[in-house]
Amino acid sequence: MIVTSMNRSEYNFKRCKLCREIAAEPTYDLTDSTIYTCRNCDFHFLNRLDDIATKIKDSIPLDDRSRRYIESRLDESVHLHQKRIGFVQKHIDLSGCKTLDIGAGLGQFQLLLQTQGAEAQGIEPSSIRREYAEEKFGIKLHRELVDSHYWQAGFRHYFDLITLWDVIEHVDFPREMLESAVKLLKPNGVLFLETPSREVLPYKLSQQLYRLGGGKISLFLPSFYSAAPYGHKQIFTHKQITGLLNNIGLRITSSKDSYSTSLLRGNKIILGSCRTIRTEAKIRRFENSF
Repeated sequence: MIVTSMNRSEYNFKRCKLCREIAAEPTYDLTDSTIYTCRNCDFHFLNRLDDIATKIKDSIPLDDRSRRYIESRLDESVHLHQKRIGFVQKHIDLSGCKTLDIGAGLGQFQLLLQTQGAEAQGIEPSSIRREYAEEKFGIKLHRELVDSHYWQAGFRHYFDLITLWDVIEHVDFPREMLESAVKLLKPNGVLFLETPSREVLPYKLSQQLYRLGGGKISLFLPSFYSAAPYGHKQIFTHKQITGLLNNIGLRITSSKDSYSTSLLRGNKIILGSCRTIRTEAKIRRFENSF
């Protein structure tokens, strides 16, 4: 079942994007979109896809205004990337490691990987970010998405490490995207991801107030999602994302809810996982079920 090329009019949002059951229903109405919840697995996702809107945004060239905006926020993720690479290095020796960073942004994490001796590549769908990464850091990021023929035909079982930092919540179909990524991992290769957690007080409080207010008070819910291209389309619980990784043949090797003690502790799900020897069989069973 090919879903990555679907547009909003073709996809039935009653089909849960996590468990695939026809069990989702519109639950929380936001200003420009609706959050669907699954009766079967309680997954929450937005009734928005990126297909056409993403292509439009991807054609926008880097101009002075975009450049100034990027540079105004350039240092925001530097400290975070240092924490991420420190976490990764606790589990894998990066020297000579073949790596792929999906959703590479400006390529800053890729640069860190290269300084540790890794053979690093990155995927970034935004043409503005790709152009800036090449201009500022001399990095060529790939525009081809992980499920494209480029990666699936040329890099099967190639990478020792794949990373997805704050990416899985942005993609149209998270399960299918992860399936495609796992196919690129070597046996015993590792995958690290980070994503916002739904199990935080602002989210839970917003749900309660929405119900008590008869749908008139959405509070913080709109801040968790975005109907804009590359916006947040789904938010996971820890159980949901770990269950998904296990289901597609990855064994969880490490788990964190932050990189340090802080007021924001618990607002993220940070996982390391290893590709098991039964991964290919699981992927084939999943593909043959549609």
